[in-house]
Amino acid sequence: MKKLMLAIVVLNIISFTSCTEDFGTSEITYVKATAIYGDLDEQRNLQLNVAAKELVNPGKIYVSDDLLLIGEEGEGIHVYDNSDPENPTATSFIQIPSNREFYVHNNSIYAESIYDMLKIDISDKSAPRLTNRVENAFIREFTNASGQTLIGFEYETVTEELDPNTSIWNLANTGQNVFVDFQDRLIPESAVPSSFAGSSQSSIGTVNRITVNEDYVFTISRRFLTVFKDEGNLEIKGTHDVGWDMETIYPQEDALFIGTRTSMQIINITSPEQPIVEGFFFHATACDPVLPDGDIAYVTLRTGDEDMCPGDENALVSVNVSDIRNPYQIQEIPMESPFGMTLIADILYVGEGENGLKLFDASDRTNLKEIKHDETVQAYDIIAHPTKPNLILIASPDGFGQYEIDGVTEDLSLLSWISH
Repeated sequence: MKKLMLAIVVLNIISFTSCTEDFGTSEITYVKATAIYGDLDEQRNLQLNVAAKELVNPGKIYVSDDLLLIGEEGEGIHVYDNSDPENPTATSFIQIPSNREFYVHNNSIYAESIYDMLKIDISDKSAPRLTNRVENAFIREFTNASGQTLIGFEYETVTEELDPNTSIWNLANTGQNVFVDFQDRLIPESAVPSSFAGSSQSSIGTVNRITVNEDYVFTISRRFLTVFKDEGNLEIKGTHDVGWDMETIYPQEDALFIGTRTSMQIINITSPEQPIVEGFFFHATACDPVLPDGDIAYVTLRTGDEDMCPGDENALVSVNVSDIRNPYQIQEIPMESPFGMTLIADILYVGEGENGLKLFDASDRTNLKEIKHDETVQAYDIIAHPTKPNLILIASPDGFGQYEIDGVTEDLSLLSWISH
């Protein structure tokens, strides 16, 4: 890697206190992410499959009948043999620079990597193989005056005196990421690769930014929907400006259900290469996973986070989507801090973060009824096992647990735990 140089700064506010002095500055504490420049070809040519390594900063999760994948934020994917859910065994690590988002369909992993979209064949679980790379799929390469390419960021928390009259202060004070160069010139978020700006949080459940529908792969950034076609070889088909503050994506038949901070957005993909926004369900500003199920879509609204989800609206909302052009609310249930969710038979499981796990009787999809609140687990996303309906995987800040469900009491029994 060539010499690191400073050029772009991401300001992600975590807290601040105002103490304006006579000279007009205020003290602000924030996370400064300083750009790392280097050799992009070197990053693209890293060996894909290496020995298993320690899980440090986990992100996405995927579980199949005999496979468990856990993302390592910004570095790649841990591979576990999960043929025995009571004893998952780390087998290897897939190196994917700057990766936060991935999605698994059939025997392929679709993953972002800096500027590129990758397709990785995992039909041989012991030897993942890169089969396709779409270079610069999301944005052109970002280079400095020396021709070096932006490949990542270094993070530190700093406290500085800043002028509240500057554009940087104004944007930072909204709680959003602010991109500037070393001369404090603002850079639009659309000019920064999504792999740098995005945050995957956890798991392939309802908290996704990549999804697959038939022969098409869809990815979202805050504003853009990018469409790829996969007929053995991945090919980009277009990028569409369809929204703002998009956070999650979930497919159902010929539609994509997009969770944004202010709405559930429904996109018609009858013609996948020409997606059309057809319906909106607006709600208070909140973080917003969406789970469609036939004519009903479930939306969790979470607020209270200092930076990402300001406000005081915490609820589980049921929306009638039988006519995707005119969705409307049919039920709202107050919650404490809802995150991801999954539906197994007639039970809806909703993660409440540090407040536990809630179970709802969904035998009548239009009239959910709470039947259990398990406060012994921290649940940020819940993933149903694809072939074993009595197993679920729950993601928490301390690790990931695989649980067996008692079909009578709905109690959970821990089978295995992967910590970090």
